[in-house]
Amino acid sequence: MDNRVYWIWLQQAFGEGSPLPWKIFKGYPGGIREFYEGGPRLWNTRRDISDQKAEGLYHFTLEAAKARLDYALSLGWEVLTPESGRFPEGLRHIPDPPAALYVQGTLPDLDTRPAIALVGARKATPESKRAAERIACQLTMEGAAVVSGEATGVDFSALMGALSGGGPAVSVLPVDLGSPYLVESASLRRTIVQRGGALVSEYFTQRNPNKGTFPHRNRLITGMCCGVVIIQARLKSGTMIYARHAKEQDRDVFVVLGPEGSPGQEGCLSLLEDGAKAVANGEDVLEEYALRFRQREKGPPGEPVLRQVVRRLGREESRPAVLRDSSPLPPELSSELSSELPPEERAVLEALGGDTLPVGLLAERTGMPVGALFGLLTRLEMEDKIVSLPGKRYRRA
Repeated sequence: MDNRVYWIWLQQAFGEGSPLPWKIFKGYPGGIREFYEGGPRLWNTRRDISDQKAEGLYHFTLEAAKARLDYALSLGWEVLTPESGRFPEGLRHIPDPPAALYVQGTLPDLDTRPAIALVGARKATPESKRAAERIACQLTMEGAAVVSGEATGVDFSALMGALSGGGPAVSVLPVDLGSPYLVESASLRRTIVQRGGALVSEYFTQRNPNKGTFPHRNRLITGMCCGVVIIQARLKSGTMIYARHAKEQDRDVFVVLGPEGSPGQEGCLSLLEDGAKAVANGEDVLEEYALRFRQREKGPPGEPVLRQVVRRLGREESRPAVLRDSSPLPPELSSELSSELPPEERAVLEALGGDTLPVGLLAERTGMPVGALFGLLTRLEMEDKIVSLPGKRYRRA
């Protein structure tokens, strides 16, 4: 029997977010398989298993767990447990590691590169959303992975920025992977997977989020990462739960302060007083990890990851431009060069003309920095104005 089946069995018996599967795994030489095979006689010896939880062990069968694994694999999902080689190492060192993670797409190796969580207010100000997009773009351009939720506001902007910088982006959901939750983000989710990132969930069947699913999701976001960047947080808000998880998990906390008098800053200010570091850009964050994550195969010894992409591009880093907040245009305008298009979008479409161009040549024709160009290309692709092809080549739709 695939060992993942035993983990799924315990996850469904005890519920997502429970620390018990990990404790059981660590408590027996044969792990969860030994616990299962011990049957009720063994199960009843544990004081940390209540009558209600014991009922779950009896009610949810191993055959049902196997059916869930088979179904997930048939959909092309990856199923990771703490015994899986690709299970993020950081999650093994939190108090309540997930018994099973369901992954759509490609989960990047979060153990050999800086993984940074970018989170914040749903009702974010334009300044906060631009900051999230800019910093996430800088982080991924400089070799990091960006992890966030998939709410509106800061989280959405962070994922957009990560895609603009070339990814990888990881979105952790408070629902199952097939849920219609946030249908307005469906295009973003598709793009994350297409660009080599991943959608991750601890849930197999959770169509709609509830109060409990968000804290469970939040601990995964912080647990996967070495640092958490918080942008715009009221003192009593869901965003502050991330800071609490980060402190419990011994993760670094960074805050981005908005303009003086801007809303939702009291949480960030309190975190600053509690030892968080104020940052303004991606390099401020990544300088904390320059010694831990260094280039091993390319570049001079000791060169931090955050310089790799810049060096490969063969140019000095210029900060990626703050990306424009824009709403998708109506479909009837998607293939036309309208005078109402932002000038930079019109410039890209004009430069493409009827050709298929690589990013380098497109940057040369438009005169745009590559960082800003990636952001525009991401937006244009999500609005079905252009099509991306292998080798980072693009053509008009």
